[in-house]
Amino acid sequence: MKRILIILIAIFFFLGKENKAQDMQYTQLYAASIYLNPAFTGANVCSRFTLTYRNQWPGITTAYKSYMLSMDHYIVNKNLGLGLIAAHDVSGTGILSTDYFHPVFAYQTNISRKTTLRLGIQPGLTNKSINIANSLFGDQIVRGGNVATIETVPQSKMFFDAGAGALIYSANYWVGSSFYHLNKPNESLVPGVSSKLPIKYCVQGGAKFSLAEDEKTNYNDNRITLAFNYKGQGKFDQFDIGFYLKEHILNLGIWYRGLPGFKSYKAGYPNNDAVAFIIGIETDRMNFGYSHDLTISSLKTVSKGANELTISYQFCKLKKKKRRTVTVSCPKF
Repeated sequence: MKRILIILIAIFFFLGKENKAQDMQYTQLYAASIYLNPAFTGANVCSRFTLTYRNQWPGITTAYKSYMLSMDHYIVNKNLGLGLIAAHDVSGTGILSTDYFHPVFAYQTNISRKTTLRLGIQPGLTNKSINIANSLFGDQIVRGGNVATIETVPQSKMFFDAGAGALIYSANYWVGSSFYHLNKPNESLVPGVSSKLPIKYCVQGGAKFSLAEDEKTNYNDNRITLAFNYKGQGKFDQFDIGFYLKEHILNLGIWYRGLPGFKSYKAGYPNNDAVAFIIGIETDRMNFGYSHDLTISSLKTVSKGANELTISYQFCKLKKKKRRTVTVSCPKF
């Protein structure tokens, strides 16, 4: 039975290797921007604390659930951003889970009076674990559901995982690039089996167009924002393009995810994933966001899309900070 179990786990991770792993994916990219790119750490100027919850494909019972806590702080006189990402991701009925504990650091310097460069790194620890107790084996079925006759096998694996990123921005635009799994860590739970995570690369950017401006504070409260994010890992890639409208405290956004007409993974499988709708409330210190992914791929009849909630709190009033500091013009959700 032990051999069978090891073979099953090896097959699972071999398939995971072929699919180039399943990193956590979020629709509200900028609610926890330091997960998108470590160079965003402290870029908000105000210290910030964010909670994120995502339920992906609720139509497929307990498919993927992700929980993330992120926080960052900017030390002005050192031009240094400090942050932390702590996350828990569960696949299936809790059989496979992943825990992340990643400190993040960024350094900021001015290229010109209006343009700023930020460089970030994300060294951290990741733990993969599998819960054998939630699995059902053939001998249990034969014996009416009794405990499986298996021997102890490794059920968790912790490894070092490194990422880095860069960001250039002004008051009206931003463009950045980030890289993850730079050390290609081996995530296999099976001794003697190698399943290395391929490097994931991302390119993101966008521009802000003001609709109204407060002449006293020079603070743009109403605006339209265009944004994109391209990422790839192994033979798979994904392109997101989005549009936001902000009117005072209300944010409305829509994103499209896919590469139609450019690439199909194989005949009959066009690269269309989802259209996502975002609604957010942005106050001086608190932000609340909800998004729903409407699946447009062949999974649309069973997946029921994805739901995502974010709550963030910043410890200063950004309007006051903006009078003397240029911050990244990206959206909050």
